[in-house]
Amino acid sequence: MIRKIHKQIFSSLLISKEQFLDEMAILLASQQLSDYSMEADYFEKKYDMSFHEFDRIFRSQESSYQMENDWMDWKFAVESREHWQNLLRQTEK
Repeated sequence: MIRKIHKQIFSSLLISKEQFLDEMAILLASQQLSDYSMEADYFEKKYDMSFHEFDRIFRSQESSYQMENDWMDWKFAVESREHWQNLLRQTEK
């Protein structure tokens, strides 16, 4: 029953199941990129500097627990943003 409904939906949308999955994957990847970009932007505004500047300062001095947590979260956001950007660039080729 569900497969029949899926076929009707895809037919009504004039899209194949494969095209739908491709589009959905790109949409989900774009959402991940947006989420990690917003998180990285938040920290850039909070500290008024880029992650690379913050990283240099963080490594050169004694840091608070909060600063260490922010560094880990920010680092993860920046690396994840780059990961999703690279994946989406590959879909454009």
